[in-house]
Amino acid sequence: MALGHVVLSHSDRRVLARVLVVLNWVSVATGAVLVLLGVYLWAELRRWEEVMSEDVLWAVPVVLIWTGLGACVVNLTGAQLCLDCSDHNRFLRWKLVLAPYVGVSLLLTAGLLLAAALSLALGFSGRLDEALEAGLSAAMRRYKDSDLNPGLKTKLDLVQIHMSCCGKDRYQDWFRVQWVSDRYLDRTQARVQDQIRSNVAGLYLSDSVPFSCCDPASPWPCPQTGLKSRPAPHFLSLVQSSRSLGLWGRGCREALRRHYLWILNVISVSAVSVWAFELLVVTGVRYLQTSMENLVLLGDPASDSEAWILEDSLCETARHNLRIIKSLGKCYHGNNDPNIDQ
Repeated sequence: MALGHVVLSHSDRRVLARVLVVLNWVSVATGAVLVLLGVYLWAELRRWEEVMSEDVLWAVPVVLIWTGLGACVVNLTGAQLCLDCSDHNRFLRWKLVLAPYVGVSLLLTAGLLLAAALSLALGFSGRLDEALEAGLSAAMRRYKDSDLNPGLKTKLDLVQIHMSCCGKDRYQDWFRVQWVSDRYLDRTQARVQDQIRSNVAGLYLSDSVPFSCCDPASPWPCPQTGLKSRPAPHFLSLVQSSRSLGLWGRGCREALRRHYLWILNVISVSAVSVWAFELLVVTGVRYLQTSMENLVLLGDPASDSEAWILEDSLCETARHNLRIIKSLGKCYHGNNDPNIDQ
């Protein structure tokens, strides 16, 4: 028994073809949206790539951009196919093209599911958080090397300013790394010598943070040095907090993680929505294809014709395709095999 069996009249076929033309043009627009989302994620990854230790997210924009471009091309073609297939004579020109078109459309829907799955997997697997932790730790250690890599210092300052964050997890993270370049240290000063001698690694560690940790919206002055011993300025503050010191109140790992998770969630929802819509379009094209093929067999363009998604049930279709695959390996196993010397 055919799966999804229906009978379409002449007027039904014309209406279905016209609706599919409109849906294909809508699919072109949704494909363009996917491309824009992929380009946006790619740009955001390029923007802060210095603070990520590995390219954990690059597969998502690549799959999204290529799938979106493929959807635009395929659905543009599909709009013309559906427009011509509403006429019996014009359908004969595209009869052999419809089946490959349906197959390519199904591959595109698989690409959409892959993009959604990658977005969800990277968002919830912890790889994004691990990459940000390692990348931020390495960037903070190299912050002082402004002579060797001036772009990194600028980029980390921009991350803290634009993302309203300080340090990896909190502003005290800067106390554990030497972020002041050696060229700006006067090693003849007793204070500098004491700071260096007090650390096993011989680093200049201090209770200070870079200027980019300061919150310009804070009503309090933003001190950058002596933060451990500085009292909280607010008379209601019983404990010293980043807010009472005029610093950003959250770490950059959490800020960047939320930023990328928001983008990935939007991509996941968009990809699944477009996948469902594309599946609807492919189903309609399949009905139009089978209806017009059966109409050709009947020979009467004005008559009713049967249409279906699968000519047999799922189990029967699977068994039929399995028999075809098995027969491919047996076609030359007879005595007339041209590859065997007689």
